Amino acid sequence: MDAVTKETEAAKPFTFKEFGDALVEFFSSLKLAIFLMIVLAILSTVGTVIQQGERPDVYVKEYGETVYWWFVKLGFIDIYHTWYFSSVLVLLCINSLTCFHQRFPAIWRSIRQDKVNVTAQFIQNLKRSATVHLPSDPGTVTEGLALAFAERGYRVLVNKGDAETTLYATKGIMGRVAAHVAHLSVTIIVIGGILGNVIGFRDFGVCLEGETYHIPQGNFDLHVDKFWIDYYDNGAVKSYNSTLTVIENGESKLTKTITVNDPLVYKGIWFYQSSYGDSWDRVEKARVVVREKATDKVVGEAILDWKKEAVLKDLGLKLQLTDFVADFGFDAKDRRVYSKTVEHENPAIKLAITEREQTLTAPWVFYNYPDLFEIQGSKYKFELTGYLAKKFTGLQIAKDPGVLIVWLGSTLLVVGVTLSAAIYHRRVWAKVVSGQQGATVYVGGTAYKGQIDFDREFDRLTERLKAQGGQPT
Repeated sequence: MDAVTKETEAAKPFTFKEFGDALVEFFSSLKLAIFLMIVLAILSTVGTVIQQGERPDVYVKEYGETVYWWFVKLGFIDIYHTWYFSSVLVLLCINSLTCFHQRFPAIWRSIRQDKVNVTAQFIQNLKRSATVHLPSDPGTVTEGLALAFAERGYRVLVNKGDAETTLYATKGIMGRVAAHVAHLSVTIIVIGGILGNVIGFRDFGVCLEGETYHIPQGNFDLHVDKFWIDYYDNGAVKSYNSTLTVIENGESKLTKTITVNDPLVYKGIWFYQSSYGDSWDRVEKARVVVREKATDKVVGEAILDWKKEAVLKDLGLKLQLTDFVADFGFDAKDRRVYSKTVEHENPAIKLAITEREQTLTAPWVFYNYPDLFEIQGSKYKFELTGYLAKKFTGLQIAKDPGVLIVWLGSTLLVVGVTLSAAIYHRRVWAKVVSGQQGATVYVGGTAYKGQIDFDREFDRLTERLKAQGGQPT
């Protein structure tokens, strides 16, 4: 019979309740919390070491094409918006909420339970307890104890009986609650982070003065009115600034000059002044020297504005600067010219040349290699001897709807930690028992934290009792 019973128990199916209990136990595990924290720290370190949201050429130049390919596959260039980073945040949130749900209700019931009617034996078994015999009237002793508790900030409850009176005094409940509020605040911060990852975005824009850019996330346009750099007397950069205008439905809605740490905000989208640099695809001016092929003599020069025609009447020339690349590269497959990097390592301009009313093939003229190509059909050679690069303003564009939730969670965290560190939950019981020669007082208490301070307070309380003429036992 016993064997049959054992076989039946062994064959008992795994119930839904058991599965739920196992799941709750797993998600409330401290080991899981530590593991998720470690994973989150590792991913955050990767996101800190590897610059996020940069242009592909920046990664290729710094790490190489192969490493960049792996970065893209693994999501390392935008790690805070990857599925696995969000998954870690979600699991951490579930872990925190499960822990809170498992532990806080019982603790709240415990600290709110006004356990007034206790026995003398219960009081004597507490970690801190004392028994004092007093020749005074029990009613007077009770009033004195209640007053002593109230002076120290305790909330006092009294249960009077025929031969004995029990006092229950408690304070600092908020200190114990605050610790769990701080724990819950981490969940709120994580929820804000998840919301920012899912709904929000972060981007980087390279913008040129005088240009207008469409912001699809807000369905409006952004016009760069002006960009300039302020310098110190020694030539060091003091600040860089952009004046931006928001245009919506053809109307100017907002104009603001932004600097570092002073962004423009419109429709919840933030535009930060992030960086600046020399443009890699255009210049403001270029200086071109014209030489005669036969004699190699300089016969003229022109300062060319971007995409504006310049006329050299004496030479019968019309020149126009039509294109520029900072680091010349040629894609043989697509037969196109591009800038390999954003650095001005091999600058070149493209010239549209009309010589004596004849349009010539537009050549690329190199700054570092002036004699690289000969222009067919022309009696002249053209040299790029200098240029004025056009500055771009780098704007960090971000929208984070979870930022207010993160701030709320951070505030609760600070408040919770502060209250938890400053306020300690304490409970004290005193039982006054009437006797033939006065009263016997049993007093004892517990403290959740701050045991040393509580011991001192308890000693002062017992000393006050002894001062009434009592004798401790």
